[in-house]
Amino acid sequence: MVAVQTKSNRRNQHTPIWIFFAIILIFFAIITLPDWNEPTFQGSTAPPQAKLSGDAIAVKLSDADRSSCPYQRWDDLTLEEKNPQMGPRHMITPPADDKVTLVCCQTTAGPWNIVVHHAWAPNGAERFLQLVQDQYFNTNTVPLMRCVHGFLCQFGLAGPASKVFKQTLPDDPNWLPEGPDHRQHGDVKRFAQGYLAYAGAGKHSRNNQFIVALQPNGRLAGGSPWEVPWGEIVGRHSFETLSKIFTGYGEHGPKQGMLWKEDYLAYVQKEFPRLDSIQSCHVVDQKVFGIGYG
Repeated sequence: MVAVQTKSNRRNQHTPIWIFFAIILIFFAIITLPDWNEPTFQGSTAPPQAKLSGDAIAVKLSDADRSSCPYQRWDDLTLEEKNPQMGPRHMITPPADDKVTLVCCQTTAGPWNIVVHHAWAPNGAERFLQLVQDQYFNTNTVPLMRCVHGFLCQFGLAGPASKVFKQTLPDDPNWLPEGPDHRQHGDVKRFAQGYLAYAGAGKHSRNNQFIVALQPNGRLAGGSPWEVPWGEIVGRHSFETLSKIFTGYGEHGPKQGMLWKEDYLAYVQKEFPRLDSIQSCHVVDQKVFGIGYG
């Protein structure tokens, strides 16, 4: 009995050593396993957000998105673009900037850079940026639904999602001179090429439909506060895009009533296959200026 007890005691003395080695092996196996729950960014999901100068929030762009817009920072603009003054482009000097937001839009005709001038039309500027930051132009194909050669392009409707921004805005003051006597000063027309405004239909009628001037125009904003510009296209690349937009359908493009419907895109692709559209818009920079800038 004594001998048996001795062997049993010896086995019990060695058991903790094997347990110790087993625990070590299990520990190293666990810490070297890959983290299967680690999130990975996929191109089809919404990219992360990034703060800019000022208080704007902008989407971080992929390399493909960034390459589509040559202007990625406010400092990329020319001196004339940063300081719009009365001259060959602007019939009068626009309101001095207190804040500007630089937007990159990709269209089927090419890239646009848009400068949103908050002081030009505060209510109008805020609504457009709300659409951009809510991913409206990224999650919906937005047709350039009414493009008239030598005049303008109208856009903004994109199926049921349009109803979210259907609420109208109060008019902003019109800083352009009104009336037929001010359609043109010398060779400079009132509504410059690349100016952006709303496609309003009367007092306090602006919502989610926009116009961009394909050419300088004297008729627009001539007594219609709802047509006051809130921004403009900048950069040679943007004006090249304007020149490439298909205008063959003219005033006979898609019916607006059809563009509120769920199947609006199928309707457009079938009936107006050459119609251009906006595919995405992102805020890329923002600047807030001191009093007296510009």
